[in-house]
Amino acid sequence: MFNSSVLVDVQSEADKLRAQTVIKGYEKIGCDVVNVGGFDMAAGIDYLQLIVDSTEIPFISANIIDSKTKQHLFPPHHIIENAGISIGVIGLTNLIPSHVRTVKLEDFISVGKAQIAELRKKVDIVVVLANVNRDKNKLMNEEFIDADYVFLSRNPMRTRSGTEQPLNGPFTYGSNIQGKYLAQIDINLTEIDSPLVDVSSLHTQMDNIDKRLQRFQNKDPKKSLEDIYADQPRIIKLIGELRQNRESFEKNLKLAKNTSLYKSVSLSRKIDDDQVMLTYVTDVLQQCEVLTKFKHKNNLMKNSSEFEKNFKKGIKSG
Repeated sequence: MFNSSVLVDVQSEADKLRAQTVIKGYEKIGCDVVNVGGFDMAAGIDYLQLIVDSTEIPFISANIIDSKTKQHLFPPHHIIENAGISIGVIGLTNLIPSHVRTVKLEDFISVGKAQIAELRKKVDIVVVLANVNRDKNKLMNEEFIDADYVFLSRNPMRTRSGTEQPLNGPFTYGSNIQGKYLAQIDINLTEIDSPLVDVSSLHTQMDNIDKRLQRFQNKDPKKSLEDIYADQPRIIKLIGELRQNRESFEKNLKLAKNTSLYKSVSLSRKIDDDQVMLTYVTDVLQQCEVLTKFKHKNNLMKNSSEFEKNFKKGIKSG
């Protein structure tokens, strides 16, 4: 909800208004669950609880606990039922802001493994939402081997659409930290007990081959490639290899029973805005600007008379 783990006093009221707006935006577009991350605690646990109480969206965290009671502050996971498929979502983080003393963290790896083991028996797909440092990616891939997906936040890396995922272990994706990209997963299940197969790389390679063949074809759309390049055996050989590779990729695609296709969708200006939502966001941003200016003005302190006297004395002596 916030851009950092600590709020700057001058901007605190504006930041809180933005946070409330983010939640309202989630409600509008449809959001099944939110993982509590380190930045969400920037305004303190009490304020976070106000946000949680203001919405029907479930907030989860498997490893944030009360410092005194050792009790979890949020449900550790949330199960989503959709079109006959059950998806278990686990929330983890490894950051608590230094000024927040009322809560502490349990080890996110051991807690995550326990949650994955519990949900594996109950749901069809296990998802981990991990608000963790970038250097923990490899460790999670090794330890969370029974999870199907790991989605990263507070991570500057963006997973490109053609990135190949491991055969064993979770498919791991990051969408950068600026909100400019959306991770889209298309899942096709035909045999629920069979493993998921990531076909993103296959689709990307097939698309690249199609583009290369199309560039060859653009020389003369009315002729076959064999006729166009009849006197260029090296190109004919390359075209044959491309076609053969595409055929191989297509066969592998047909063999996969349960497929997972990932796309990194750019939230660029090409995507039309919802005018009602745009008007609302614009209004909120204007309110934030007013709040920041008002707070800044109130925070300005007059210099003491002693300071003014010494300052003027300094000017004269210079």
